Amino acid sequence: MVASSDNGAWISPKWLVAGVALATDGLLLGYDIRLGIAASAFLGVVLAMWLYLALRYGSLSGAPSGRMAVVRQFRAQESNRRSAAEQSGAQQGADPADRP
Repeated sequence: MVASSDNGAWISPKWLVAGVALATDGLLLGYDIRLGIAASAFLGVVLAMWLYLALRYGSLSGAPSGRMAVVRQFRAQESNRRSAAEQSGAQQGADPADRP
């Protein structure tokens, strides 16, 4: 089964990870200012790389998502299989011995 994008979670895992990273950075800044600045610089580089990739190739580029096309195709095939199974089940008898 394909995982849906709206799986009922309160918050997206992406934002949860970002929040934990910022909280950790805040703790490091409180512990040692040089270590906190280094962690902030690292987070800044990671954020810049993510933003570049998201703008160039990802969801922020405006291009249609390849994953969504695959999900739509999978759901269409699943629907076709289900309807074919219902049609073939209606034609065959309930007893497996009666089936050819």
